[in-house]
Amino acid sequence: MYLEKLAECDVVIWAMHADSRCTDHEARCLNRLLDDAPPEEGRRIVGKLTYVLTKADLLTPPPWIFDMHGDRGTFVPSLALAGRMELKAAHVEQMVVEPWGDLLGAATYNTGDFALRDRRLDFDRQTVTYRGHFSREVCERYTAAHPEHAEVFSRLRDNHRVLPCSALFRFNLAALMVNVVGKLGPTAIFRFQRVLDDAAELAGVPVAAMREYGNFLVWDGIRGARAFDLGRLPI
Repeated sequence: MYLEKLAECDVVIWAMHADSRCTDHEARCLNRLLDDAPPEEGRRIVGKLTYVLTKADLLTPPPWIFDMHGDRGTFVPSLALAGRMELKAAHVEQMVVEPWGDLLGAATYNTGDFALRDRRLDFDRQTVTYRGHFSREVCERYTAAHPEHAEVFSRLRDNHRVLPCSALFRFNLAALMVNVVGKLGPTAIFRFQRVLDDAAELAGVPVAAMREYGNFLVWDGIRGARAFDLGRLPI
């Protein structure tokens, strides 16, 4: 049933909890599905997959930062927490993306000024494609050699990037939307351009809602009184 649904869908979001260590289980499930698929069907399926680490808001400490602008703001991880997320995402990519490198490919749109070609990289007037796993190392290598095309390589990298996301904090939802639209094919970027232009609004969180997401209260058991209440502090 899962294999049939994977074959029917245009885009598949493979969701894993960011605070879980069950990556081996996810890899075994994917292996079982793809082992039962003919090679060409397996190639199409892995090209549809976008891997997401959900509930990234549960990854604490270190703290999250609320960047407030008036009555709204955005949640961003602290530098140390961003490093943890990067390590988690890299581990998941190693476990569930890298093993299927022979079936993988990456594609993005061509604005017309990209004209590089090698044994894995190709292009036409509308599309830039790469055969294989466009890993962080591959992206860095191409970017160092051709910095003028850094944006193209970053978009190719998005094909295989594992995204930590939080629906509660609205973190990385815009990046996820761009990734999903990209999986629909290079021409979809232009058809969904108006939606993508407004995607950044997905990150905005009202200050009133932010205050309900977390609180910290210290009760002094000796004095029988509240020693500290974060919820009562003015912002």
